Amino acid sequence: MVQSGSYTNVIAASSSFGKDTAPRIGGLLDLQAITDIVQILEDGAKFVRPIYAGNALCTVSTRDPIRILTIRGTNFDAAKTGDAQDYSVEEIQGIADIMGVQAGSWVENLITKSEMAELTSAEIVVSGGRALKTGENFSLL
Repeated sequence: MVQSGSYTNVIAASSSFGKDTAPRIGGLLDLQAITDIVQILEDGAKFVRPIYAGNALCTVSTRDPIRILTIRGTNFDAAKTGDAQDYSVEEIQGIADIMGVQAGSWVENLITKSEMAELTSAEIVVSGGRALKTGENFSLL
């Protein structure tokens, strides 16, 4: 949580965890979450975010006293060494304690095993489609 003028900002990264948690926090607090922010305008009064699968950008704002935001970190310059000294850090309770809800717990991690190759970890991927007609023609690749 960050205090900015008359607003309190709850900020998370635009990761799958942040985009899953921010709307839930907003729902519990009856506030709107603004997700995937790529630019901050007018000293934090307005935010730019992508719409239509990233094909267009829109500018949004809110009058909520607590703003729940997820930020795309790759759209902002990295902080310089020593910048953190310009800001105060305040330790706060966990968000579950603030909202009066019970914190969740990890139950289990389910990983599916497949006989197919894991393409995301492969160094080289060779692909052939209908043009090869039969499996025997894959040797041409």
